[in-house]
Amino acid sequence: MTYFQYQAKDSSGKEIIDKIEAEDQNAALSILEDKGYLVTSITEIDGSESSNILDIDLNIFNKRISVESIATFLIQLSIMIKSGVNLAEALQSLEHGEENPRFKKCIDDLHTRVYSGASFSEALSHHMDIFDKFTVSMVRVGETGGVLEQVLVKLAASSKRRMSLRSQILGALAYPFVLLFVASIVLIVLMGYAVPRFAEVFAKGGIALPLPTKILIAISDVVANHWLAVIITLVIMVILLIYYALTENGQNNLCEMSLKIPVLKDVTKRYFVVKISESMSLLLQAGVPLRELLLAIENTMTVPTPKATVQKMKEYIDQGGNLKSALENDPIFPSMAQKLIETGEITGTMDSMFNEIAVYYDEQLNAAIKAALSVLEPCLIVCMAVIVGFIMLAVFIPLFQMSFIRPK
Repeated sequence: MTYFQYQAKDSSGKEIIDKIEAEDQNAALSILEDKGYLVTSITEIDGSESSNILDIDLNIFNKRISVESIATFLIQLSIMIKSGVNLAEALQSLEHGEENPRFKKCIDDLHTRVYSGASFSEALSHHMDIFDKFTVSMVRVGETGGVLEQVLVKLAASSKRRMSLRSQILGALAYPFVLLFVASIVLIVLMGYAVPRFAEVFAKGGIALPLPTKILIAISDVVANHWLAVIITLVIMVILLIYYALTENGQNNLCEMSLKIPVLKDVTKRYFVVKISESMSLLLQAGVPLRELLLAIENTMTVPTPKATVQKMKEYIDQGGNLKSALENDPIFPSMAQKLIETGEITGTMDSMFNEIAVYYDEQLNAAIKAALSVLEPCLIVCMAVIVGFIMLAVFIPLFQMSFIRPK
């Protein structure tokens, strides 16, 4: 495939400068004409030039693509495919109706690649910043099994559920975060203004300060004398923490940590039970062989513990065993889910059993999230009480000492 830089005008007369990937110049012109573009110039460029100023995609300045937008895109695409519209035409139609500039450019590139002969999963793989590995892998399996529209519907439902869970979590975290923010401001004011005044009083009193007071005054001196550096350091730490949490390695490590924390363990385990069971049900209904679907699901997993679960399932199938044996003493699938899987294997209804598991544990996941969030607020209040108690102890002990000193 070759890259071409082109200049054209669309049906409304708007001038467009962009690049396109095609087999040759005639193929590129054909694709652009099908889009309704009037090409005024087109030049072949080296693939390495794709890093020039016209191709830089500074995500920080682009409008963010929401989970809701991706879910809507998948639903509309599945409906159009089910109605008999071919994939390239469906993508072109969705590209014209998209308002988000960044997502519009993404869909346009998907259409270009599909029109040029690439599979949909291959086209999606060039936009892993928007479509995750799970989506790409499931689309690839859906294309192979001829059930792309069903896969897209399931992926859209999965995206909407993740969006709902995120909204639920963010809504529940709003009050604790506001409380934490206000408490942080109050602590900074206390440490930067109030405590130094007490330190002056203690110095004039000429008493021996206890250890908590010495620690408090030392911290206060740092905040009062280097407040700007303290704020900058805290902001940088928060940004780095958020950045790390958004990376694949960061998310994997956080998931592994959550499997060891009592309050979060149930949430993480149930999330992966739902994710694996949904995928199993979908692909079994599509008629995908068990080993192939396990391999596809394994390729979507990046967190070590659930990935090991799927790998073990695949190994047992390769050896002629069954899923129930593979899941014995498994850290992810609970015993009830294992019994349902065993029943599905005996009765030959594994697709419906995995669907029942996904539905049931989706409800359990919501309950586990509510339980975990209900513990957060009391923990936060206890932490604040400990900090305030330490400050009061450090301030009032010297004051009590001074009150018993008789003036000479």
